[in-house]
Amino acid sequence: MITARGLRSPLTWTVAGLSVLDIAAAVILSGFAVGLTSGALHTSHPHGGVGASVGVLAMTMPVAWRRPKPLTAAGVMAAAAVLNGLAFGSMVRCGAALPAVFLVAFAVGVRCDRARSAAGLLLCVANVTAEGFYDPQIEASGLVFVLPLLVAFFAAGRLVRARTETAEALRLRSAELRRQREQTARLAVLADRARVTADLEATLHAQIGDIAAAAAAGLGALDADHADHADHADHAEHAGARQALASIERDGRAVLGHLREVLGALRERAPSEPQPTLARLSELLARVTTADARLTVDGSPRILPAGLELSGYRIVEHLLLAMEDAPNAAVDVRLLFRPDALELRVSGPPSPTADLRTVLAAARERACLHGGTVDSRLAGGVCYATARLPLISGHA
Repeated sequence: MITARGLRSPLTWTVAGLSVLDIAAAVILSGFAVGLTSGALHTSHPHGGVGASVGVLAMTMPVAWRRPKPLTAAGVMAAAAVLNGLAFGSMVRCGAALPAVFLVAFAVGVRCDRARSAAGLLLCVANVTAEGFYDPQIEASGLVFVLPLLVAFFAAGRLVRARTETAEALRLRSAELRRQREQTARLAVLADRARVTADLEATLHAQIGDIAAAAAAGLGALDADHADHADHADHAEHAGARQALASIERDGRAVLGHLREVLGALRERAPSEPQPTLARLSELLARVTTADARLTVDGSPRILPAGLELSGYRIVEHLLLAMEDAPNAAVDVRLLFRPDALELRVSGPPSPTADLRTVLAAARERACLHGGTVDSRLAGGVCYATARLPLISGHA
């Protein structure tokens, strides 16, 4: 199913791991090249036969895989330019071959590191040079204009790569700073609790010391009253004993009240927000990833048991960690409400930094709580993960 958001993002469409736009460009350029070499498009220069029409395809079709394998595309096209010239001689091919090599040069600049991109640029230069030698519309004089244009496409690709790497570095730095802020907040809470605990210990030590002194004074007064029978009627001593015991009781209650207040502050509070549910998956996609994440719901959505809702949410959260977190990455999340099960499907380019085994193990552990399963596979540079959680008949 293609969502409305997907219709607005044709740049993300792929077929067998190849961009639809690149395939379309390769088909258009190949058709134009065949028209030039076969004579279907008339020019003032000689045309070739069926062999030339087939051979020229090697100079344009590699545009289809210029993104996943730019260096291979550049090598094939360079070899094809030389072989076409040797086999079929002077012939007009530049109308299709030059745009093709420019697109590949740009992809080499974007996709390859410094050493590989230099090799790719040399292959593209060899391609254009051979084309200028065998194409009567370019010749040696035309290379003065074509080669700088080729280098400009390559330089534009390098610039895009540099900007992308800078943006990725900033994104990773922001994520690291976010984790550091969370760690700092946790350490601040622990430090505050340690301070409160130290204050409690000092306060209790002082108050209990006062209680002990008051108790000692009370005991002394009672002992004096017991030893001096002659002063049995002396109400002053009795008053002193009663006052000391009252002080003990009062201070003891104060200590207990203070202890209850501190323990109440230290006690872990219940979460102020409800547990996340499947209805909040759109918020999750917007918060945890910068990729072009799309949520699709199939079937008849319904409220499930709270534990199942929470586990489904957490499974998607785990699986998103396995996907590439980049603005140009396309991630699809699909919920399928079946009569007997809930299926959660997450697909997208795999993250180059995530430990896929650990991420999938965490998702499987969640699914096992409900007797469910999590399966995954890699195909065409895309990671497909599917979690299936059976529904209890009483809640289905």
